[in-house]
Amino acid sequence: MLQLAENSSDVRRKFSEFIDSVIRGRPGFMTRNRDVLATLSFEHLVALTKPLRFNASVQQDENGDFVATLEEIDDLIAVGSNVDEALTVLAQDLTDYAKEYWTDNFQMYFNAPNRRDHFPYVFKVAMQESVDDVKRLINA
Repeated sequence: MLQLAENSSDVRRKFSEFIDSVIRGRPGFMTRNRDVLATLSFEHLVALTKPLRFNASVQQDENGDFVATLEEIDDLIAVGSNVDEALTVLAQDLTDYAKEYWTDNFQMYFNAPNRRDHFPYVFKVAMQESVDDVKRLINA
């Protein structure tokens, strides 16, 4: 399908038409030298990431606190006085991690073997409007 990629010079000449075709039609590809860029609308991204969810494990510790961890990003650990609070803290921590990944350390995290697989999940979190939206992505 990369044979359908348009040259960046052609895209630049008809930029508005290209964007309209992506927004109202289908995703597109463009090339610049050896680089390939995929373009898709937010609606396409929502459909593409729809299956992505988080699986949490919540256990009560010896002090009575509830400890929540994620299967997909296992170095996040949240503690709360009840299950709901632990999941809320986990959703906030996940939001903070996604922001850190996306804005401060993208190249380092994306290229780290133990963090590259987090990228689709970070993208999914970045698409959410609130911590409550992120929390709704967590199966516990």
